[in-house]
Amino acid sequence: MNAALEQLIALQKAETNIRKLKSEIEAIPQRRAEIEKEFDQRAFEIKGLETKLESASEERAKLEKEVAETQLKADRAERNLMSVKNEVEYTAAIRERDASKKHIATLETKLIEQMEVIEQTENILKEREPEMTRLRDEMEINLKAFEELIKKQAKDLDKTEKRREEIYNAMPKNLSATFNRIASRIRDGVAVAEVKNGACSSCFMALRPQMFAEIRRGDEIFTCEDCNRILYYVPADTAKV
Repeated sequence: MNAALEQLIALQKAETNIRKLKSEIEAIPQRRAEIEKEFDQRAFEIKGLETKLESASEERAKLEKEVAETQLKADRAERNLMSVKNEVEYTAAIRERDASKKHIATLETKLIEQMEVIEQTENILKEREPEMTRLRDEMEINLKAFEELIKKQAKDLDKTEKRREEIYNAMPKNLSATFNRIASRIRDGVAVAEVKNGACSSCFMALRPQMFAEIRRGDEIFTCEDCNRILYYVPADTAKV
């Protein structure tokens, strides 16, 4: 095969690999989110229980605070009873004390309900703790493997970019300029395409028999008459190696 054509093929393979690696790296946030989403879906019921426990605990704290504040009112009304000077003050103090005690009773009933919810939910979560631990472990394993893949992709990208520069710098200027001109006009950046089954593998245009024969010999550089990509042919026995 023509040496210049071999350089073009090597450059194209490097370019294609770089595009692929960059695309995979750009998709990292989405892929990470998918791993976390899968965990959330599998742990949906358990996370719901955790949310329920958190809400019940917050409500319990709120009720306990309100009970304490209402108890202060009841104590104050009780003290006022000892220093009333007339029937009106006595009646007001009695009403405040009784209202406070009634409200405390209501709050304590609600408090007991929340404590029961907390106890029941904690028991269920304790029973399902092994399941949650397993799910978290699986997610950590998946994320760790994902992090390793990210590192590998970054190394591969750096290595491939250096390889591309080596190939590019070793090419004659007119050849690299031709490659850049074709690549810049094509969306997928594929300037060099393999011929398969007698057709361009990029635009699928069938080649004329004479042109196909010339490309198979690999002595000269030919471009596709439809998409203008540089064409090359890999013999079947070589492709299997």
